[in-house]
Parts: sequence; structure tokens; C-alpha cells
Amino acid sequence: MEESGSARCHSCGGPLDGRWALDARTGLLNWPSWTEEALKWLHGRLPAEALLMVDLDHFKSVNDRFGHLAGDTVLLAAAEVLRSCTRRGDLLGRYGGDEFVVLLSAAGHAEAITVAERIGQCVRELTVGAVAVEGAPVTIRGLSVSIGLAVADTPSDLRELLLAADTALLTAKRAGRDQVSVAAHGIPRQRAELDSECSFAPLVVGAPLARAFAGHGSANR
Repeated sequence: MEESGSARCHSCGGPLDGRWALDARTGLLNWPSWTEEALKWLHGRLPAEALLMVDLDHFKSVNDRFGHLAGDTVLLAAAEVLRSCTRRGDLLGRYGGDEFVVLLSAAGHAEAITVAERIGQCVRELTVGAVAVEGAPVTIRGLSVSIGLAVADTPSDLRELLLAADTALLTAKRAGRDQVSVAAHGIPRQRAELDSECSFAPLVVGAPLARAFAGHGSANR
């Protein structure tokens, strides 16, 4: 079930009207509503230069180990991270499954990378309390995200921007996950190639999720 009406938009703070609907599991805009608003932004109603595609690493392991209700709790926690780590005026949505989309308003490469890395760091620091399938309380740690970033230096088609960010996301996942990959003119570049431009230290890849669960009973640490 999806909600609308009294909820308020993260981007502008105003009430959501009947045209917008929220994803029931995360409270973010659902994919059709996010797409509708993103198209308006890219057609000049509001400035928007950067798109993040955010994927929870090894999320299937959470569902397989602790159950889907625990997985829903992790999705909600990830959505809260996106809210806290982005800026007022950014457009947040759930793409589907364990993937999220963030359209950053008035953000070039350097600021977009800063936001993406802040999201990654906050997810690594998450401690999520949930209930496993057998009813036992569990604590889930060691989460991480892979992020694909595309910057629209000129007015851009939403489909092209999504394709560039998605390609960058695949590059981040293939390179080991838990990192940011940036698409340059539709072709992802590894983070090291950006250091000379943006003066950011290389991202440190954290421990795999499977090693970092901590929970009740037999859960690994």
C-alpha cells in the first residue's frame, strides 16, 4: 500500500498532493512519482546536475539470513540515511528492490562526490535492530552501498542520465562494491582518476557484509 496526502516532500517541505505517492517500505517517492518530478527538473523547472544510483551491497544475504521483515527494516534505515545525508532540495526515490535514486540539485562533480561518500560512510556506521524469522532480536551491522554517479554538465535526458549512473554503479560493484564510481560523458571512471581533479582521498573499502553481521545467538561478528 502506498501513501499520499498528508506526507511532506523531502525536497521542498510541502505536502504531497494526489499526483505523488510514497513507497510504503521506505517513505521515499516511489518510482513513477520520482520520475515525474525528475523530468520536470531536467526540463528546467529546477536546477539539477547530478544523479546517484545507490545499491545496498549483498542485500539478499540479509533476507536469506534474517528474513524479509528484517530486510524491510534495513531498507527503512537506508532511506533514513539518504534523508540525513542529502540536502534540502534533493529528490529522493526508491528505484526498486534494494536500489535508490537521488537527483542532486545544483551540484557539480566535487559536491556530488562529497554527498555520495557521506552516504557511504553513514551506511557503514549503521546499526540496525530487527527481528529475525524465528522471532529473535538481531543487530545487523557491516552494511555498505555501491554508488554510481552521473553529472549532467548540460541539459540532459533523464534516460541518458540514468543509463550513465547505472553503468557507473555496475562498475562500482564489479570493482568490489562499497565505493563510488563516476561516469564521465557516459563512461565510468574509477575513483583514482578523479583524485587530481577533486583532491579527495581514495575511498577505503570496508569488510564484506557476510563477515560483519552481529546478532543474537549464532550471528557472526
